[in-house]
Amino acid sequence: MNLNQLYYFRVLADYEHYTKAAEELHITQPTLSKAIFSLEEELGAYLFEKKGEEYCSD
Repeated sequence: MNLNQLYYFRVLADYEHYTKAAEELHITQPTLSKAIFSLEEELGAYLFEKKGEEYCSD
């Protein structure tokens, strides 16, 4: 876990949308997805629930 992953998590939780969060972070959506997936793997829990094309934090 690193500070970038935690920051990405916070921004994604605020936007509840991967593409919009990635744009705000000035990174690609796949980069954000990989960072969140890695964080979820490390924590052993899903952090977001898929809701159509958007995501919401649990």
